[in-house]
Amino acid sequence: MGRQWTIEDDTRPWTANAERTWHRHKRASTVKQWRTRWFFLTKNARVPHVDKVSIACVPLATNRRWRPDVGACYPAVKAAIDGIVDAGVLDDDNPEHLLYVTFYPVEVIGRDGLRLTITEIE
Repeated sequence: MGRQWTIEDDTRPWTANAERTWHRHKRASTVKQWRTRWFFLTKNARVPHVDKVSIACVPLATNRRWRPDVGACYPAVKAAIDGIVDAGVLDDDNPEHLLYVTFYPVEVIGRDGLRLTITEIE
């Protein structure tokens, strides 16, 4: 394993169950906002361009009332990864560059958000 960068956002990620109830315009708007947000978070974290990575995802929660299934935040994580690609960290999020994504259960830390850890694979 190579270098690592951890990026945290203070916005609660949406879940696949929530997304299923949305109108397509709401979904498109939310994805665009999230993707743009992660573009800037990645730029601010100064993550350099790398060839291959893995990404670990941890939803963060204020308390134990919000405890989605592991992997339920996939739509939000996908939009975040697209923002990371937009920031120039990866050429693409295809299997040549993003080898795997690991989802972990919610971590209760007193605030909502999402933590992504990008690990360079040499």
